Amino acid sequence: MNKVLTSKLEKHDVNEWMNGLKWNEVISSLKKHLTAFELGEDYTPEGNLSIAEVAANALILAEYFYINPAGDNRVFLPINRPIVALDIDDVCLDFIGAYENKTGKKLNNYWNGSYDIREKLQELSTDEEFWTNLPTKHLPSFEPDLYITSRSIPVEWTKKNLEKNGFPCAPVYCVPWNESKIDLLKEHNVSILIDDKWDNYKDAIDAGIFCYLMDAPHNKYYNVGHRRVYDLNLSLK
Repeated sequence: MNKVLTSKLEKHDVNEWMNGLKWNEVISSLKKHLTAFELGEDYTPEGNLSIAEVAANALILAEYFYINPAGDNRVFLPINRPIVALDIDDVCLDFIGAYENKTGKKLNNYWNGSYDIREKLQELSTDEEFWTNLPTKHLPSFEPDLYITSRSIPVEWTKKNLEKNGFPCAPVYCVPWNESKIDLLKEHNVSILIDDKWDNYKDAIDAGIFCYLMDAPHNKYYNVGHRRVYDLNLSLK
């Protein structure tokens, strides 16, 4: 290794290897000597070990992360980030818990968990305090592109609640309670949806949109394999 590094100092101007070489130049040298080693050429024409040349170039590249980051001229593939939509109730915010505390009535562990839920939601549709103070259920570890929620209330209330609770301030879109979200998903070219409602999950999958089903008491009896998630700590971006 000492012999190889010394020969590089003799070959290049003082500190050229440290400050002037582009990463691809070092990578090309590494590949050349590795190929020679694979073909059984143990020594370079200068008498250095081919594998030592490989190691020296690898060490130089490792050092470049700290001393020559501007020399990184590798060709990167285009970054195609998915468009991620989040449901809000019982994905981001704890609707069930807040609803049960407000009404004093526990919902059964099914989507249709009460005969009078529509009536109760109609009563709550004018209760700004309720809709702006739902507690956090899951904070995402990424920035969603939009929220799509089934709520028949002013969207400003939802935005106020999300911002107050520390959520990313992405656009919020609403459909009436228990209505399909598929048109909005298609309109905004959503590639990943995270929702707790089975019907929304099925609609998305049927439309060719990847969907995670957020675990909840009302969907535990559906077998969705690895697409069931338990929080929003996901590597999506």
